[in-house]
Parts: sequence; C-alpha cells; structure tokens
Amino acid sequence: MFSQFFGQYLLERGHITANQFRLAMALRDFSRAKLGYLAINEGYMTAAQVDDIHARQAVMDRRFGEIALELGALTLDQLETLLTRQEAMHVSLGQTLVDEGMMTLGKLEQVLTEYKRDCGLSEREFAALRSGETDALAESLGRMPGLGQENTYGGYLALFTRNLVRFVDDNIMLERACLVEETPYDLLVYQRLLGRQNLFTGLAGPEQAAGKFAALYGNMPEVDLELAVDALGEFLNVHNGLFVTCLSNRYLEMDLGVPGHHCQGRLCSAGVLYAVPVVLPFGRVELLVGTDDPAVR
Repeated sequence: MFSQFFGQYLLERGHITANQFRLAMALRDFSRAKLGYLAINEGYMTAAQVDDIHARQAVMDRRFGEIALELGALTLDQLETLLTRQEAMHVSLGQTLVDEGMMTLGKLEQVLTEYKRDCGLSEREFAALRSGETDALAESLGRMPGLGQENTYGGYLALFTRNLVRFVDDNIMLERACLVEETPYDLLVYQRLLGRQNLFTGLAGPEQAAGKFAALYGNMPEVDLELAVDALGEFLNVHNGLFVTCLSNRYLEMDLGVPGHHCQGRLCSAGVLYAVPVVLPFGRVELLVGTDDPAVR
C-alpha cells in the first residue's frame, strides 16, 4: 500500500505525471501475486481451499496465512516459502520508476525524505508503511479524538483499510481524518453501532464511484442503484461486524443497526462527525464516523 500513498504524493507534487503513475503502477502490479494464487500455483492448496479461506476472512479479521495454518491447509514451512516468494515478486513503485527511467535513485531518495517530513510520519510509522504493515499508519491517519476512548476506536480505520484491500481494491490511498460540519453526497449508505456510546458510520460519494465500489465488492460487472445500496450496505455490515467482534473480545459490547441510505443531500453533524477521504482508481468516496445522529438535508 506504500506505493499508493507515495505515488499520490509524487503526483500531487509534480514529480511524475498521471500517465507515468498509471504505467508504473501497472508494471508494479504485473509482478505481484497474492498468497492464495501462489499456494495454488505451487500445488499446496486447491482453489476450493483458497476460496474457503477468503470466505472466512469476510467474518474474521485474520490473515490468509494464519487461517491456512489453523485449518491445516498449509504447513509452516510451506507458508514461509510462499511469503518468501511473494516478497521476491513484489516490486516497489520507487524501484519501478527508477528502472523505467522516470526518476533517478538520487531523486527517489530526496522525495522519500520529503514525503516523510511533509506527511508528519514518525520513523516507526514510515518503516511500517514501507514494509507493508499499514495498521500503524492507518491508525495515525484515523485518529478521531472527538469520539473519545481512542483505545476503543483507534483501530477502526486500520480494519477498514484491510477490508478494502481484501474485498474491493488494493490500489487505495487514505487521507487524514478531519472534523466536518457537513458533507455533500450523491449516495450515502450508513449503519449505526449501538452501545454505551452510539456510533454513526457511513460511506458517501458520487453515484458513479459508489456504484463501482459496490460492483467490485459484489463481484458484478455493473450495478444499478438498488444493487449498489445493497452491496455497500453489506460491505459496511461485514466491516462493522468484524469491528464489533474485535470489541467483544475486549469485553466491550455493541450491536449493529440496520443499514440505511439516502440519495442527493448533505449530511450535517449533530455532535462530532469525521470524514476520511478514500481515493480509489475509479473515484473518491468518504468514510464517515461520528457520534449521535447527523442530520440529513
């Protein structure tokens, strides 16, 4: 995911063009394989076993390899072999830019330093991002102190990021959570989490981007508005269900409300409302998290 964050930074600063970014990402993606694909390719697992683990990931926040080990689908030696080969097949965006003559090594080193400084990343966060451990960065970008109990809600965005990668698209970029008084939308799908302190969660954005998001999640070529609402509601329900399960493991109980939706309006804060812009290859949506019940106008 570092490539998405860093590439967007390079693009915004004018270090590369949009065409160079798309080409470099395409070349990078061509050389990367997912663990399930590698397991099938090596003859370690069947397609049915891989599909079963993917289905299990829809109801539990666990890595592919962890579940495979627990089910006996992979041995530890086989998993280590796959991880080694996966790492060897991964080509970073920076290396691709250098290999293709779009940037020199010296320039790459310079902009990496500028990126860390401009994004306010600590050494730990920067190292985690570059190594592919994005939870620390997602939690940093997703700090929402107005919600209270940061130890409770601090991992919400990290989990959301993992679920985007698992179920929708791994070419994503998150921007820092910001307090908003109101935000416009073409389509808003929302769900309340009910407990000692209720939480409002939602996905909002232009109808085209929301529809593509829903189509990818539902594994459909295209969707109409009704199907988009259903698919987005299901994604939000799966994500929030995993989050609530994580909370219950810490003896914090919350219940899921029924997903709802609105079209063409503005969402206005009634207490605290945060928006996290999510940039995807097909458009931009917002993850919304807040207290109380925002007003819809």
